[in-house]
Amino acid sequence: MTFVRELMDPEYAKRTSRGSSFALVSSVDLSKITMMCWADPFYPDYSLPEHIKEATIKSLENNGAHYTVPIGDKELRNEIAKRVRRINGLNVDPGKNITVCGGSDTAFIFSMRPFLVPGEFNEVLIPTPSYANNFGIPPLAGGVTVTVPTFVEDDYDLRIEEFEKRLTSKTKVVLITNPNNPTTTVYKYESLKKLADFVEKNNLILIVDQCFEDTVFDGYKMTNIASMEGMFERTILLSSLSKGMGLCGFRIGYIVASEDISDVLHSCTVHYLGAPNTAAQAGAVAGLKNPLFIEDYRQEYMARADIICNILNTIPNIKFMKPQSGFFIWIDVSKYGGSEETKKYLIEKAAVMPSGGTAFGDKEFIRLIYAALKDRDACIDAVMRIKEALLEHPINK
Repeated sequence: MTFVRELMDPEYAKRTSRGSSFALVSSVDLSKITMMCWADPFYPDYSLPEHIKEATIKSLENNGAHYTVPIGDKELRNEIAKRVRRINGLNVDPGKNITVCGGSDTAFIFSMRPFLVPGEFNEVLIPTPSYANNFGIPPLAGGVTVTVPTFVEDDYDLRIEEFEKRLTSKTKVVLITNPNNPTTTVYKYESLKKLADFVEKNNLILIVDQCFEDTVFDGYKMTNIASMEGMFERTILLSSLSKGMGLCGFRIGYIVASEDISDVLHSCTVHYLGAPNTAAQAGAVAGLKNPLFIEDYRQEYMARADIICNILNTIPNIKFMKPQSGFFIWIDVSKYGGSEETKKYLIEKAAVMPSGGTAFGDKEFIRLIYAALKDRDACIDAVMRIKEALLEHPINK
């Protein structure tokens, strides 16, 4: 099969391949490892709210084996529209502005595809560090990823001059994740306003992933850039129920866009996405109608963040920014050999697997998920094992 590799675009293959990462996972006895690498709240413990469970089962007992319409069940789109009005300040039509999909990952390539012409090498500007899939998806849609640096001294907020430096005649799309994954940065209003002006001035499309919008910590304010003047027409908002509701396995995400954009997406939804899981959509409706548990989760993440930051502050030779959102922390482990070396060390010495930072755009960092495990004490115990292992590292002797 060597000839297959020879036929591939080498730059694309290099940028998208995760073979080595999966090989590492497959070589480890995961039953003995605390997985602090999956951005899946309370994994692997049971955490499904009872009202969502009951609605899902009821659907299976009725018509859950059948399709809904490809853009998503009408009741679900109605509930998403209510959420978008409440959370994002956008008055949207559930039939004209919303597309339900099987998680937000598929929404990335689907929403990007109409604006990227294969063979023209249209460019997509993406702040880095950023969600790993942001970098690999533009090539799948016929585009080219162009990374835009952010800086720790800014708490990884956006510098518009860095976007301007990378603007070319081929730039078509800007893709951001707000709040950011993995840095947890909640972009400031002033930064987003400058980005909005940049996008409008240069006639670009903005795709904004807001999957962590339910997890913004006290003291920080979430700004929905699509609500800024002139931006709804050129912004595609992506979100999901995976992170805030802890429903990763339900694979329910959604796209919010203007009627002009949605009209194109709706015309080919059945070809790209099919219809989302019917029973999962029923559970999602129940979650949206009774979402009070989301605030309980947010409070838990903030409590864990405080405890874990206090622990990390006692470990020499690491650096980190206290989280602003989400349920993870971005840690500079360059003194310990960087991302992959530290990851392997912690698997062996602490029985904990963090995420390697290379996929997110920085090989000197790891990302640690502190929403792992339902029991807070069990999660904290895993972090203590990390501390003990790093204190025993040769650089601390």
